[in-house]
Parts: sequence; C-alpha cells; structure tokens
Amino acid sequence: MAAYRRRVVTMGSRYRPEHQRMLNDKRWTQTKAVVWQRAKGLCEECAKTITATGRPLLVAGVDCHHVIPFESAKTQQEAEALCYNPDNVRLLCVRCHIKAHTQAKSHTKEAHQAREAERLARWASRHKKK
Repeated sequence: MAAYRRRVVTMGSRYRPEHQRMLNDKRWTQTKAVVWQRAKGLCEECAKTITATGRPLLVAGVDCHHVIPFESAKTQQEAEALCYNPDNVRLLCVRCHIKAHTQAKSHTKEAHQAREAERLARWASRHKKK
C-alpha cells in the first residue's frame, strides 16, 4: 500500500505547472490514501468483472484515475474540487487505466490541441484590451 505515497515526478511531466503543483500537494496524497483504502488496493474496474467461479476478478490497483479530468476545469477552484474529491478518483490497474483513457480519447494529440486552444482563448479573453 506504500505506492500511493509516491510523489509525481516533475521533470518531463505532461502536466502544466499549476496542475503539477496540485499533484504534489499533501491533499492529493490524502485523497489517494482514501481511494486506496476504499478499494482495498484492488482495481475497481476489474472488481466489477465476475469470473466463471462467480467471484470478482481481483487485480492489484496501481493508478489513481480521475473520472472527470481536473485539467478540464475552467477555474483553479473547480480544478481543485475535481482533483481532491475521492468520489472523482478510481483505483485502476494499468490495463484498465489505459482502457479508460482510450475510451475517453483524452490523451490524443487532437484532445491536447483542443485543450490548449481553449486555454489560450480563455487567456486572450482575460487580457483583451477594451
């Protein structure tokens, strides 16, 4: 269960600096601890799968996944609410985590470009001369 205590590496991160600070915050560590305890260290998606013996599939969870990505928030307060809410975080195995992002198409080049364009438009609207 010590895996939830590790810090997110800042070098070469795909996150913007303000999001990286949120993931290195003590509140994120506490949120992950709550999620790990709730899931008992098992992948929450695999646990929904019933095997041939009628029992749930037990696979170790390794990644905390935000159901609604906190990067999609429009304000810092909204991002923090999404990031630190244990109800918005699930513990997943690597396979289920990749599957979740593939289905959401959240890590595609197009999705990244759309997020950056939206961020630039918000910045421009705040700094527009009147």
